[in-house]
Amino acid sequence: MTDSVQSRRDDELEEAVGTPGLIRRTAFEGEGHWFGHVEAEANTMSGWHHHGKHTTVGYSLKGSFRVEYGPGGRLSTEIGEGEYFIVPAGAIHREGNPSDEVGEAVIARFGEGPPVFPADGPEPG
Repeated sequence: MTDSVQSRRDDELEEAVGTPGLIRRTAFEGEGHWFGHVEAEANTMSGWHHHGKHTTVGYSLKGSFRVEYGPGGRLSTEIGEGEYFIVPAGAIHREGNPSDEVGEAVIARFGEGPPVFPADGPEPG
């Protein structure tokens, strides 16, 4: 950590671990936090995963997103342009873009340990 205020332009973001169809880029990361940008191709869904001990919060800049979760993956939340969202630490889910246009969001993760864990899916329900 530095004592100076930092900034990054969009073209300075570094590619982060992503999921097919979802492009993640890191603006800032450090002990206990990650902040960046995600772009979701049209009609795309990630694989099932969770974020361990990280809580994920975000804001949809453009387009729409769907997060599927819960018993058997049968629950979902639709996130529209201009909406904020939160995914609790440890929640098995998958996210994607159900629309025909590219979606964009800014994401922040706060917690400990690795930020992404692939999963077979949610518990049957």
